[in-house]
Amino acid sequence: MRNSMPPVPPSEVKGAWFVTARRYVLREHGEAVFARYLASAPEASRAALEDPVVSHWYPEFVMRDALEAFFRVVAHRDADQFTAAIERCTVLGTHWFLQILVSVATPRYLLRLLPTALRQIRRGPVRMEVDVRERAATLRFSDHPNADHPCYRLATPAIMRAVLRLCVGPTARASLVESDATTQLVELAW
Repeated sequence: MRNSMPPVPPSEVKGAWFVTARRYVLREHGEAVFARYLASAPEASRAALEDPVVSHWYPEFVMRDALEAFFRVVAHRDADQFTAAIERCTVLGTHWFLQILVSVATPRYLLRLLPTALRQIRRGPVRMEVDVRERAATLRFSDHPNADHPCYRLATPAIMRAVLRLCVGPTARASLVESDATTQLVELAW
C-alpha cells in the first residue's frame, strides 16, 4: 500500500542570519577570522556564507554548517562564547526601528508574534507553539531537522533570550529544557 501523505518539504532559512553573521565576524573579529570561518565550513556552504543575500532561501544544511563553523572558529569551541556571540548577532540583525517597537511592546504581545516571525525567516516543516503565562512562556519548536544538534541546542535559547531582552531588558532568561531529534522546548522567564 502506498503512502498517500505528501512528502515533507525541505527546511530552508532566509539569508538574513548569514548576512548578520558575516557583518558580526568582520566587525568584531576581522578579515582573518572571517577567512578561517569560511574555510572551516564545508565547500557546499561557503558561497552562502561569503556573500549571502538577505532575501534568498538557503537549505537548512547551510545554517547547520554556518553554526558549526561559527562555533569552531569564532567561539573557539566555547559554549559561553558561542551563546554570547549568537545573542549579539541577534541584536545586530534586528533593525533599529524594530528594536524600538519591541522595547515598548509587552512580552505577551511580542511572544505571540514569534510563530509568524518564524515563518518569515524559515520555511518548511518547522513549527513553533507559544504558551505565554504571567512573566514566563514555553516555546515548542517541532518538526525541526536539527533540533538535537549541539549548535542548535545552544543557539535557540540564545536567540530567544536576545529577542526577549530587547523587550524586557536584562531580566530575560531562556533555557532549553527538552530536546530530541525533531523537537525543542524552550522556557522563557522575565
